[in-house]
Amino acid sequence: MSESENTPSTNRPNTHPADLASSGVSAPPLPDEDKRMARIGVGCFTLFIGTISGAMIGVLVAVGATFLTRCKPLEGLPACNWHIFAGWGALIGAVTLPILALSRLRRRERAGS
Repeated sequence: MSESENTPSTNRPNTHPADLASSGVSAPPLPDEDKRMARIGVGCFTLFIGTISGAMIGVLVAVGATFLTRCKPLEGLPACNWHIFAGWGALIGAVTLPILALSRLRRRERAGS
């Protein structure tokens, strides 16, 4: 097999820069402690973002449920029982976004080694 068969084509559309052949200079692998700290950082950040975004999506679902049930929300509130929908949405977002991000990070780490 020639070397050109092992390297990905550079004229493919939507090719990630990490998939392209490098100039021969590569960074040393990170120690296990640095990888662990990076995973903790990604997990904490995505936990926060997942909680907020999940709550917002939950309120959006509450507005839809309010429309479908013809419930009349109190003045100044976006929907009936919006706090319940926001709480469940925040919980779901706080669990799913870190799981998705960390699984993607682990998959990339395994592919790189």
